[in-house]
Amino acid sequence: MFKKFAAVCLVVLSVFAFTGLPACAADKYPSKPIKMVVGYAPGGGVDTTARIFAKYAEEFLGQPVVITNVAGGGGSIGAREVLKARPDGYTLLWMHEAILSGYITGVAKFSWEEFTPLGKAVATCDAIVVKADSPWKTIDEFMAYLKDNPGKVKMPVEIGSMSQLELAAIDNAAGGKRIVAVSGGGGATRIPKLLGGFLDAASLNAPSIPQYVKDGSLRPLAVCTPERSPFFPELPTLMERGYDVNKPFNMYVFGPKGLPKDVVERVSGALKKFSEDERVKKDLAAILAAPSFMTPDEQAKYLTNLTVYLQGVAKKAGINQK
Repeated sequence: MFKKFAAVCLVVLSVFAFTGLPACAADKYPSKPIKMVVGYAPGGGVDTTARIFAKYAEEFLGQPVVITNVAGGGGSIGAREVLKARPDGYTLLWMHEAILSGYITGVAKFSWEEFTPLGKAVATCDAIVVKADSPWKTIDEFMAYLKDNPGKVKMPVEIGSMSQLELAAIDNAAGGKRIVAVSGGGGATRIPKLLGGFLDAASLNAPSIPQYVKDGSLRPLAVCTPERSPFFPELPTLMERGYDVNKPFNMYVFGPKGLPKDVVERVSGALKKFSEDERVKKDLAAILAAPSFMTPDEQAKYLTNLTVYLQGVAKKAGINQK
């Protein structure tokens, strides 16, 4: 009898040793620091918002979150690292809608559906901006000029990013084949080119705009989100002016496919607490962003609908897509 019991125990211990789990039971999640991958260099909007989350994460999760920047490929290199990670909740991804655009434009070989959605955390916006001495005072004047003057307006784009699809949506709304797309990079590159006259207009992330509006260098014409921004309440949306341009700028958390239910609930719960915290609201407002929570199910539904819209934009613009 004792020999049989010992043999069974040996088998059980061997299984746990093979899987890497303790023989008694799996540790309650999280039991160690969590790596949060950011697919962009330090200092940008994605990195900054992720670090604000990390600042309070231990309070909401019980363990610190360590930001790891894995830049390149429009965020796809960092995303791929999480895609291949062990589904235990200790390697997560902080990412915006570029997780859709890379696949839609054919740059990335994976889609957001190959991850586990864990919730939406932050919202900000892009705005169409021109030099203050530009002849365009309103978004309607700008769009009318685009429509009547194909090949005359230069705007920046990064292939495979949301900026490519955003530019395509603006171009489609003006009749197609109107905008001259030039390599633009991020805001730090776009603003000097715009101020120097190498660009005629640009889509810029909200946090990069105010100082240039204040000093009289730049003029924002409209925001690209479906709703008006609380930080630019006077600016119309492109949608409300009748132009089919929907370019949200939200921060989401993803994990590898197959995360356990308790991990999903724990991280989602932490994001909800993060979004409700007054200190978080203050920190995000300083960079013209705001907490904005979605449950994993709401996030999945939202991204599914946005994917359909962006695929339609890409098809109409003739962008090769998956």
